[in-house]
Parts: sequence; structure tokens; C-alpha cells
Amino acid sequence: MPFIAQNGKKFSATSFIHSYYLFTILVINTSGNSKNSHYLIMAKFKDINTEPDAYLALSWISDICDLETSNLIAKFGAIETLNVISQSSPRNAVEKRRKNRLSNLGEIQELKYVLRRNLINYISAIDANWPKSLNDLGFNKPLGLFYKGDIDLLNQENISIIGTRKSSNYGNSIAGEFAFDLASIGFNIVSGGAIGIDTASHHGTLNAQGKTICVQANGLHKFYPSKNEILFEKIIKNGLMISEYPPGRNPTKNYFLDRNRIIAALSKSTMVVEAAEISGALSTVRHALRMQRLVLAVPGSIHSKSSVGTNELIRNREAESVTNLQQVLELILPLGQIPMKASL
Repeated sequence: MPFIAQNGKKFSATSFIHSYYLFTILVINTSGNSKNSHYLIMAKFKDINTEPDAYLALSWISDICDLETSNLIAKFGAIETLNVISQSSPRNAVEKRRKNRLSNLGEIQELKYVLRRNLINYISAIDANWPKSLNDLGFNKPLGLFYKGDIDLLNQENISIIGTRKSSNYGNSIAGEFAFDLASIGFNIVSGGAIGIDTASHHGTLNAQGKTICVQANGLHKFYPSKNEILFEKIIKNGLMISEYPPGRNPTKNYFLDRNRIIAALSKSTMVVEAAEISGALSTVRHALRMQRLVLAVPGSIHSKSSVGTNELIRNREAESVTNLQQVLELILPLGQIPMKASL
């Protein structure tokens, strides 16, 4: 929608923001007024000259991309979206938190220095190597990803193996076996790094000399859970650690739930090994089903609380029951296709 000046002249949001920005800087330079935080916020954008840098700044201040922000980026670009956010009045707690982060945001070179200091890389959603599978998330796709390791894995054949943190020895064994077998024939295994089924999946992949992707629910300045630090170091050397959150951001319940959509979107299929009736793993399943991705489930004992969720998925025909590698391949490979590294 064009803006209308007092003289009746119409002009675009882009030209309005550029004009306003120049005016703001002029006011600061001539009046020396530094008390108005609104002006100070605008001044801090002077070093953001490219869309990738603007995406980095947006990733730094955001939690999850919403519909309105996505529409702004689509219409005006990331640089202009930052300016719109700086001018708007927060309408809820999420917007207030984002505005506060923006007001405290340093220059873009400072952000890049923090990344270098923590050995973290960043890829924006407009990068040529951005995984197209994440676009299936629509307006909820990440603005970008912070990562350590081999970013090329995101565009390869990935299968996620997920499940409960309160796993049984049986569940850990099954998850490790499936991860080992699938990694041995060329699939990358995606999981969340949590204690339990996630950990078993990562270990199984590494034991097969395969590649595994861990999606964290916090900034990569530190690892969570900390007791898996040795595992995470191995993943960085032989796979990939990613997060949509910048360094300095600590995990929250919502972050864990939000990152599950990324696990599902990166994977051509999601396998659930042990999940209780109420389980975070089931939120990953819901995301996968919404994107019409294949869901697999390993049946468990009817006496086990850790298998209530997986057994229900099978009963409701939301997931295909699998008990061995051959069954998995029959479901995920086109008819007649031979696995990448081996033939059965």
C-alpha cells in the first residue's frame, strides 16, 4: 500500500523508508539529540547494506518467523523489514522482545565477529545453497541457519530418527540399529541431540562412519544437553550442527517444539522409535504429516508407556509400521531404485 504525503503525493514503502532513514540520520547529526531511542535504532542500520546481512540481523532478533514478517520480507526485502520493525509499536510480548533485541543490536560486523569467535557460520534463506526442503514450511521457515560442520548435508538424502528422552534399552538398541543400517547405505540421519532415542540415533550413524545432522534448540555458543558434549564434537567433525537461534540464546520449551519443524522438513521421512502418549517427538510427526512426508513408527510393547504414542500412530494409520531395514527401503525408495552405497 503506498504512503500518502500531506501534499497528496503517493510513494512506496521503500522510498518512504529510505527518505525517513536519511532524515533521521540528518536529525541526529545536526541536533546531537541522542535521547530518542527511535532515532538511535535507525542509526544502527547504516552498516547493513545487503540482504544477507539484513537476514542475519533478523535471525539475531527473532524467535520464529511469523506471517506478517514473512509478507514484509516478500514485498519489501529484509533491509526494509528491519526498518519497519524499528518504527512499529509492539502489539504483544513476542514483538516487544524482538524490538528490545533490535534496540540493543550492535553493528553487523560485531555480529559477524561473535560468529567467528564461536566458530559459527550462517546461511540465509536467500542463499543459493539454502535447502529447498525447508521452504515447505511456508512462512514458518527459518530466516536462516547458524551452523557448524558440513552445510552440504542439508541438500542430501536425509531421514530423521526421533523418540522419547525416557527410552528403554530396547528403544536405544533399535534406534541405533536403524541409524547404522541407513547410514551404511548412504542416508544422513537427522535428530535433535536429546538424551534417549536422539542420542542413540546419532551414535548409530557415527558408528557406521555415516553423516548425522543435529538440530539444536539454542544458540551454538554452547551445546545442550551438556552431557552430550563429546558426541556433539564428533557430529561437528563428521556431520552438521544447526540452529535457527543466534549464539547467546538459551533453550526454552517453545524453542524445542519449534525446532521440531526443521527436523521434519529436512527429512524425506521421519521414523519414531518409542514415544509416549504426550511427547515432543509427536510434534515432529505432526509437522511431517502437514508437509505430506512419510512417517514410520517402530511398534513397541503394549505394556510400555514409552510406546503408547508410536502404537497409536500405527493404529490411526498416521504412520507405517516398520521392523527392519528392508521394510523401510520398500517405503522410502521408488520402485526399482537401489540404495546409494549398497544393493540388497
